[in-house]
Amino acid sequence: MQFEQMVPDQRSMIQAQFTGVTFQPNAIDVQDEPLYDTNTFAAGATIANQTSFFQSPAGKTQAQTNVKESGRLPAPQAMAVKGIRFRVVESVLLADFIALMNPQTGYVLDFVVGEKSYNRGPLWYYNNGGGVSGFATATDTNAYTNGRTGQPAAHLLAINIVIDNQASFFAQLFGAATALTLTVADDGGTGLTMQLLLAGFHARGVQ
Repeated sequence: MQFEQMVPDQRSMIQAQFTGVTFQPNAIDVQDEPLYDTNTFAAGATIANQTSFFQSPAGKTQAQTNVKESGRLPAPQAMAVKGIRFRVVESVLLADFIALMNPQTGYVLDFVVGEKSYNRGPLWYYNNGGGVSGFATATDTNAYTNGRTGQPAAHLLAINIVIDNQASFFAQLFGAATALTLTVADDGGTGLTMQLLLAGFHARGVQ
């Protein structure tokens, strides 16, 4: 829905989300939709400090990312981030999942806009509110995810983080004492796929 087609309460609410940034009420389309990016590591691979999200879209499918440019939204786009969600694809080995989340061996997530860190915390803090839910009849089937499933369990921000028009942004994993090496395939390793999702209001050009 275009901005001018919204009822006054909706227009006021949306403008409040983008307070302090370049905002063109009559020339934008605003949707409640996420930005997301994915990183995949094979069994036995090493996850280095400063592994980044939103900086390498080339070659990824639409299921893996919806960011087209490295670390930037195309003009005149902007994003009011209302939640940060970190997903570990549920097929990960328990040992690798624990190592990733463990403060002795794992990482923190740092979200940066421009040259400033706007949100930083341990990975378990950024519950994704999704993933596999239910049970399996096969005794050798397991699934692990970060936090509980369901939208009420997703991590939300009390204060929006605004990615302004043409502002650079990225997220990175860092802080491990040594780089984490995943379980090798010969030992049952399945590798690791991680997805970072920024939930909020995505402002785009009308055309």
